[in-house]
Amino acid sequence: MNDGEGALTELKDKKVTVVGLARSGVAAARLLQAVGAKVTVADAKEDADVATVLSQLDRRALTVMVGRGYESALEGAELVVISPGVPYRMAALQAVRRRGGRVIGELELASWFLTAPVLAITGTNGKSTTVTLVGLLLAESGKRVFVGGNLGTPLCEAALASHQWKSQGRGDAKGPYDYVVAEVSSFQLETIERFHPWVAAVLNVSTDHMDRYESLQDYVATKARIFENQTAEDFALLNRDDERVAELDRGLHARVLGFSRTKPVEAGAYLDGDRVMVAVGGRIDAVCRREEIRIPGGHNLANAMASLTIGLLCGCPLEAARRVLRTFPGLEHALEIVRERAGVTFVNDSKGTNVDATLKALESFDR
Repeated sequence: MNDGEGALTELKDKKVTVVGLARSGVAAARLLQAVGAKVTVADAKEDADVATVLSQLDRRALTVMVGRGYESALEGAELVVISPGVPYRMAALQAVRRRGGRVIGELELASWFLTAPVLAITGTNGKSTTVTLVGLLLAESGKRVFVGGNLGTPLCEAALASHQWKSQGRGDAKGPYDYVVAEVSSFQLETIERFHPWVAAVLNVSTDHMDRYESLQDYVATKARIFENQTAEDFALLNRDDERVAELDRGLHARVLGFSRTKPVEAGAYLDGDRVMVAVGGRIDAVCRREEIRIPGGHNLANAMASLTIGLLCGCPLEAARRVLRTFPGLEHALEIVRERAGVTFVNDSKGTNVDATLKALESFDR
């Protein structure tokens, strides 16, 4: 949870430029308008291409700079908020930093106003499945939960709802949500300053986005920033079967949990024979048998273990967890069986966008 009052004071009447008018940029601009900032939006696209997007904003209190020369919108900005797709190291942003301006992302901005505990999940693959599963576990437990971030709805939408809740003087200090479940990408983690999740998980790391990062080590270090602002009151969840991820436990301030398909862990989730075990809060529970988990594949077993650890940490009852695991079919376009014809199974796995994801998908089949 964060100091929304301080952020409100910090942003009121401040000159802020939002770069990138995709979903996260629009959500950031809406939040900034709501808290009284002087907002400029900028995008390399021409006006006709962003007209529909701009209709979601209050044009009466908005400066718009699009198309050629959009970078001039950065001149004089005290704060710049960039969308994940905007290169953090682009020359115009470096110039902002050199003159003392701040450059953050939509994730960081949202975190200033979120009042509920944040459960943040990153990794090269499996983020969307795990985030969705955690959301289902909490919803099945009767919790008010926001699920979004890099997946679906931008976090600034949750932040705006939290700000409006507080502005209306409503009683619950947590705001409209009991938990915020956030899918977090490495691009978003590049620009954090105070982002502080109560639970932060890294599912796996494999070669990806090498057009963005100087090396695999640079990419891993960016993923590890998810733990940067955690304290001893928080939890870090690591995949103990992934060597690069397991090594991230060095120097963490949070309490460390793990999950593993190959060996027991002291705290977290593991397999005991074919039983999925979870050890959190001083208890060890047998949640279900491996074959009861509906989503296929060993990689999805790992995703389910991570989800269970987070869900039970948040008080999800065992029976609720079992119901979700037995019924959740997985996401669209992720190992999605489309049809079977003449003994051939047609599978849509178009969500797999890198080599490791495709290999893990292929390992799920026994023929």
